[in-house]
Amino acid sequence: MEFKIFKNKNYNLHVINVKNFRSSHVEIIFRNKFDAKKAAAFSILADILTDASKDYPSSKYIMRHMEDSYILDFYGSQTRNGKVMQTYIICNYIDPRYIDEKDYLENVYKFIFGVLKKPLVNKNKFDDKLFNLAKNRLITDLKAYGDDNNFLAIHSAMKLFAGDTPTSFHMYDMIDFIKNLTNEELYDYYQKLVEESSVDIFVTTSTEPKTINNIIKDNYHFNNVKYKEYNELIYHDNRLLPKKKSDKSKFKQSTIVMIYNVNNINMYEREFVMPYYINILNSSDLNSKLYQRLRNENGLCYSVQTSCLDRSNIIMVRSTIKAGCEAKAVRLIKKCFTDMKNKISDEEFVRAYYAFTSSLKGMVDSIGAINRLYMNMYYAGFSSYEDKLKNYKNVTIDEINLLANKIRLNTIYVLKGDINERNQD
Repeated sequence: MEFKIFKNKNYNLHVINVKNFRSSHVEIIFRNKFDAKKAAAFSILADILTDASKDYPSSKYIMRHMEDSYILDFYGSQTRNGKVMQTYIICNYIDPRYIDEKDYLENVYKFIFGVLKKPLVNKNKFDDKLFNLAKNRLITDLKAYGDDNNFLAIHSAMKLFAGDTPTSFHMYDMIDFIKNLTNEELYDYYQKLVEESSVDIFVTTSTEPKTINNIIKDNYHFNNVKYKEYNELIYHDNRLLPKKKSDKSKFKQSTIVMIYNVNNINMYEREFVMPYYINILNSSDLNSKLYQRLRNENGLCYSVQTSCLDRSNIIMVRSTIKAGCEAKAVRLIKKCFTDMKNKISDEEFVRAYYAFTSSLKGMVDSIGAINRLYMNMYYAGFSSYEDKLKNYKNVTIDEINLLANKIRLNTIYVLKGDINERNQD
């Protein structure tokens, strides 16, 4: 893999040159400092902008053109990384090596940027049908979260942990805002998206980087702000004593969410030691400390999942357990975190090594994963694929123990199930 950056006037182009795929992958990323209202509006725009345009006035015409132009996927999405939000326009197309058509590549990019530049708008309003469909789709999806006990527990725990901050944000909070958003207001947000964002374009392809740069230069017609770098990381203060809260629910099982601070770690620990830590604590198989302690030894949990939110510097454990066993489960989870400081076996260590290296080697078989690997290098300062393989071998159990001593319990939230419900098992 070879990486090339072209720093143009108001966007950066990143070309990841690979030769072993039959398709090419494009991500246009509009980056902004987090704002809850913009996040909601931009999420709708990601849907609308890839569904129709003035040249293609419905999804039917978009799909027909994609088929005619050998475009495999064309869609939008919206996410948050730490204190930065990102709106994506993503396209996969057949690699030009396999298409014998004049101007094929130019026409692909002309389509992508033409759709974004010329939305289906009349008199500063999106097409009403398109607007209402996108709003209703999003509202329907968000309302479904209200029936998910895992989501409700995590959401409440995040609010308890981080209050009204980007870390605790979920689009679920914005249902009322989305309902009341007008068509005219959404067009104003479209202008903010294309005029006020910092733009990165990532292209993973076999095509020569200079060729991609010249084609995009010819088709990039946005007059957005000069490119700005953003620091994504968010830090939350440690607590001497964790915050605790419990609520009753309509569900049969209870859900526990425990949030730990991960502060004062260096890049080596963040990138290489942390994957060991998470894998040993709660791997995807049945041998992890949490699964062994909660499920195998005590028969308490139905599921347990641990995730490291890297940009927010936290570790979150979520476990669904039998109602009435919450206090015991919390003690056992705490014990597992304590054991990470001084009770890691050679077997656990070796298993974590092979699990991570196997996963890493699998990444280079996916064009989207290669793109994400490079994005983490660029935005977060992570290592290349080759350096990851080399440095991961150097991690020691002592380094994992040292990292474990920097991790502090911050928040305990319990969504209690009904202990009187039958058929818990």
